[in-house]
Amino acid sequence: MSRGASTNSPPTPGDGFFRSFVQGCSDPVLSIDDGGRIVYANPATESAIGYAPDDLRGRRLASLIDDDTSDEGTHWLRGRFESPDGLGGAGHVAVPMARADGGTTTFSATFHEHEGLDHARAADQSAGSTVYTGVFRDGVESASERERKTFRNLIEHAGHAVYVTDTSGTIQYVNPAFTEHTGYEPADVVGETPAILKSGEMSDEYYESLWSTLMAGDVWEEEIVDQRKDGSRYHAHQTIAPVTDEQGTVSRFVAIQIDISDRKAAMGRLKQYRDIVEQLDDPVLLQDLDGGFELCNEAVCELAGKRREALYGTDEFAFMDDETAAEIEAHRQSVIETESVAEYEVSPDFPQSDREPTFSTQRYPYYDGDGELSGTFAVCRDVTEIKAREAELEQYERAVEGATDLIAAVDREGQFLFANQQYRAYHDIGIDEEIAELALEDIVDDEQYADVQRYVDRTLDGRNVEYRTTRVHPNRGKRTLDVRYYALVNPAEDDDGVAGVVGVLRDVTDSESRARQLRVVDRVLQHNLRNALTVIRGRAEQVAELDVPQTGSGAETAVDVSGAASDIVNRANALLSTSEKSHHITEILGDASEREPVDVGRVVEQLGSVVETEFPAAEVSISVPDDPAIASVTTWIDRALGELIRNAIEHHDRKRPVVDVAVEAKPGAVEVRIADDGPGLTDMDRDVLETGQAVEALYHGSGLGLWLVYWVVQRSGGSATARDADPRGTVVTLTLPRAPR
Repeated sequence: MSRGASTNSPPTPGDGFFRSFVQGCSDPVLSIDDGGRIVYANPATESAIGYAPDDLRGRRLASLIDDDTSDEGTHWLRGRFESPDGLGGAGHVAVPMARADGGTTTFSATFHEHEGLDHARAADQSAGSTVYTGVFRDGVESASERERKTFRNLIEHAGHAVYVTDTSGTIQYVNPAFTEHTGYEPADVVGETPAILKSGEMSDEYYESLWSTLMAGDVWEEEIVDQRKDGSRYHAHQTIAPVTDEQGTVSRFVAIQIDISDRKAAMGRLKQYRDIVEQLDDPVLLQDLDGGFELCNEAVCELAGKRREALYGTDEFAFMDDETAAEIEAHRQSVIETESVAEYEVSPDFPQSDREPTFSTQRYPYYDGDGELSGTFAVCRDVTEIKAREAELEQYERAVEGATDLIAAVDREGQFLFANQQYRAYHDIGIDEEIAELALEDIVDDEQYADVQRYVDRTLDGRNVEYRTTRVHPNRGKRTLDVRYYALVNPAEDDDGVAGVVGVLRDVTDSESRARQLRVVDRVLQHNLRNALTVIRGRAEQVAELDVPQTGSGAETAVDVSGAASDIVNRANALLSTSEKSHHITEILGDASEREPVDVGRVVEQLGSVVETEFPAAEVSISVPDDPAIASVTTWIDRALGELIRNAIEHHDRKRPVVDVAVEAKPGAVEVRIADDGPGLTDMDRDVLETGQAVEALYHGSGLGLWLVYWVVQRSGGSATARDADPRGTVVTLTLPRAPR
């Protein structure tokens, strides 16, 4: 018995016993104060992690946690060791400690909270201060630890977002996929609650049901709409499971989110496509490799006169005429063989629905999810009305293109919408030239553009316009056109406005010329021919009434008969000349008026030789340039020039008429001047020559000849002027267009 010992109570181990027990423990034992500094380390720590106990005293336990460990659980552990208050109730804690040789050993540590002991006082700690002593076991990694690390590695590399919370909902850990999906870094969310992800889309009842399920120990699995860090929303399939400890108590929650935003969007698009396809009036269908229907919209059912279910597995032969079905089958086989799109038109007969529409069909190859050809997909557009309108439009187009009138249309800005071939040819617009690139100002002469634009504006206001105008054609000379403008109504059903103007131009030059010719001929016949014939009749009556003696010289009577006969001859010659000129005018007005290059100087020289022979008493001088004077005129120009030269001689009042003819080639024209020293032209003759007017007053053949000159010059695109010569006579000038080089 030892001195002082009580025989009634068992011996109580002293501090020496505990010190020797801890000193001899094979597991590392570390004690830290309430600031997290190591106040004691047993000898086993040196063999476990390579640090001598004396080297560890005074260091923070948090500094021994492996810095390479990046998971948030370890970050949390460092924080617990920095402020170890309550560490004694933490239970088993996995502590990855960095060894002195650079490696890492993970221990399972259990901490106990107590007052400072001798070994604590040895480290200058006052008795009674709080100390946390931990026993670090399983220094060699166990199978369960390896399994835990493997599991953690899988979570770290998982493609789905994973986060762990404690039972109060505070986030303790997130994997890299969580950051990728939400945009939140671990430091942003650890210590926060999942409310940071709330988008406002989910109701309070949703979250109440979630927590009720989890607290009951059950797994929650539902879809949720959450919000990323950048404010964008995403759909996720979320599974949250409770995790229990060794005693079966829920210690934390593990949540897994699968981002289904793309799937939800695809499902939304699929629904839209399905709704669109069902609402289409055009048939849409999917067939397998054998031609059996796998999918068809309501339009197909209406045409076939059968329910959708009755159509599946059948083909076109089940509800349309065999000829069209066979044609469609041939196109379907072509798509399968070539794996390319086929476009075709068919007009099937549907006996059940009693319809005969025309379809423009596009058929495509269809592939399954593995990329294997599994059938064909067809969209059939009903073009029955379009075909009818195309046929009607074709008729209108033929009528417009075949019309002899010039027809064109412009929009509100004056840009051409179309022009028929006659309009193109008249305005020298090439067949390959894009009409839509031209505007009115490109076609109409500057001098006439203002008037044309004014008429167009009036038509755009809704008023039809009719007027007559003259234009100079580059090849056909001066032309007279009857013009009509009509408003082009906008074809859109919801717009009654005027979209543009349609112009119809009718060339009435020939008909107008013929009408004027008839009026002239009528006046000639009424005046010249009637008067001449009256004289001829009277003189003939005189001859008939003469009582010529049967015997004797009858000299006096012979003179009278000779005079009467001479008068009859002259009158007859005048009538023949008038008739010939009238015939020439008729030929000119009925000619197509095509122009061609003519050397005017050469024509004048030839006419000079002819006139000198016809009128030997006249003095005719000819002046022409050395180089050819080529004008773009009609082939009737020689008759016009001949008429002017002869008229100057025939209507001269002197015995020896003098006529000068000069030809001059200028940059844009060829001028011919015919000057005489006769009595001059009357105002009527001058008016006929220059304007073609005053035909009502014509009464002699010379006026008809000048009218012939007027039409030849007009058909040549030129002009004629007459002025008095000094001291007497007339100078007639013809200005004719130069031929292009």
